[in-house]
Amino acid sequence: MNSKAVLLYGKMDIRMETIELPQIKDDEILVKVVADSLCMSSYKAAYLGADHKRVPDDVANNPIILGHELSGEIVEIGESWKSKYTVGEKFTIQPAINYKGSMDSPGYSYSYCGGDATYAILPPEVMIQDCLLPFKGEGYFTAALSEPYSCVIGALRSLYRTDKVSHNHYLGIKEGGRLAIIGGCGPMGLAAIDYAISGEFRPRQLVVTDIDSVKLKRAQELFGATAEQRGISLVCINTGELEDPKRSIMALTENEGFDDMLVMVANTQVLEFSESIMGVNGCMNFFAGPTDENLKAKVNFYEVHYTDKHIIGTSGGTVDDMREALELMAKGLMNPAAIVSHIGGLDAVAESTKNLPKIPGGKKLIYTGIKLPLISLEEIMKNESDSPLLQGLALLVEKHNGLWSLEAENYLLKNGEAIA
Repeated sequence: MNSKAVLLYGKMDIRMETIELPQIKDDEILVKVVADSLCMSSYKAAYLGADHKRVPDDVANNPIILGHELSGEIVEIGESWKSKYTVGEKFTIQPAINYKGSMDSPGYSYSYCGGDATYAILPPEVMIQDCLLPFKGEGYFTAALSEPYSCVIGALRSLYRTDKVSHNHYLGIKEGGRLAIIGGCGPMGLAAIDYAISGEFRPRQLVVTDIDSVKLKRAQELFGATAEQRGISLVCINTGELEDPKRSIMALTENEGFDDMLVMVANTQVLEFSESIMGVNGCMNFFAGPTDENLKAKVNFYEVHYTDKHIIGTSGGTVDDMREALELMAKGLMNPAAIVSHIGGLDAVAESTKNLPKIPGGKKLIYTGIKLPLISLEEIMKNESDSPLLQGLALLVEKHNGLWSLEAENYLLKNGEAIA
């Protein structure tokens, strides 16, 4: 059968083409992709081409399908997997399959497996590693966003503290403690806020910093009421407007500092500031992915020694992190719509991926069976288009307080122009 797919041939050489998928083997599964969320990691793969560790050396002759934050439906199941999966079942995948030490991953390494396609073939290693995950909730975009959510879940679950008596290590956010998310109003920061107030372990105080007052106000609007209902004090604060940021932030903690911290900005000054506001036995996770291989910052080792400060870094999530994300989404405890800023069709993927660092906002959500230029929800809400489709979407986005929604998704899938 044929599939429309966005293929990477080399450095910034991205093309949308029709490819012919072979008949699946007994250990493979054919899927229909409905939604895929664009990720900065795909931009890095496009920027580096064959120099990327996950992209094959022969990509120029055997291009790969981009996209790894996907969801859809199972279409056909090879004999080996018929007892485990069901045709018509909704799914997502954990792309970090780590099969036998290989770095091969959907969206980076496979000619027939990636999220930016109408149909794809899952290789056996995806199922062997239990990385094909059924989704019981409604719609598709929430499942597609479970992968980026898994990254912040992994980051917050990796935070730890030690017991001075037993020397045991305890993982996760300190229950009833103080958590700071530094530079926390980007899409991953919003996802981290969402999980911090929804997961198994929750702080009593959550301080989110940024230097964009509009984004901070939006974060407070999105999560403030829910946090309060769950007994969490959420404070969103612009450090750029503070005369003495350290003094002001520490005052919020009664000068105790933070038990846990997630740093979302790869900047020397930000790292040094973050380390200075850690509390006793506190843990800081440097989550932002730096592009500077020589990024360095000063650390107060006197404080490290005498106050048991811990500094770690994490990247990506696990299958269990994705399962937790899917479970919390299915229960309605997390709201991934909060991190969506743009929607588009498969025809928007190539240029959007190449220009991703220049496109402001949160996650860019792609509906692979639809033809639609990338457009922000803000633009849709202005309702200045003559398009009946966009006019209908404008009403639904406004109805849901400026957020994407299941209702808007269903409307788009029903009324959008099919990709040719």
